[in-house]
Amino acid sequence: MAVESARPVTRRDADEFARQELWTRRRIARWLAVSPPSGESAGRPADSPGGLAVPAAEASAVIAAARRLALRGLPEKWVPPPPPRELLLVAEVLVVDEHPSAPDWTAAERGQAVRWVAVLVGRFGEDGVQSLVRVLAAEA
Repeated sequence: MAVESARPVTRRDADEFARQELWTRRRIARWLAVSPPSGESAGRPADSPGGLAVPAAEASAVIAAARRLALRGLPEKWVPPPPPRELLLVAEVLVVDEHPSAPDWTAAERGQAVRWVAVLVGRFGEDGVQSLVRVLAAEA
């Protein structure tokens, strides 16, 4: 039985990884540069949980909203490729972990939310996150 080996990493692969990492670092730096002071967020008291100005919600509602927004404008049967690890980290730390209900979600629900938010951020950047916040706030 022949075993397929992974192809060697080329200089082009390394350059692409470096570009993606730089993009991610710049995006995070830009988000942090405009973040409100610690404990404050638009319309959120300093003592409330989570950093997103959205109401508490079931994980299924957040996942459905993120999925719907991430897939807008694409063919109905389109399946997104797995997001890069760096984008998953951005989605987890800066969006999902900041949702006020996230501590109550299961690990599987958190994983699905992270994946769809990462796809959303990958397609639309910060505008995608802002759209998600607007939709979640309107669904309350």
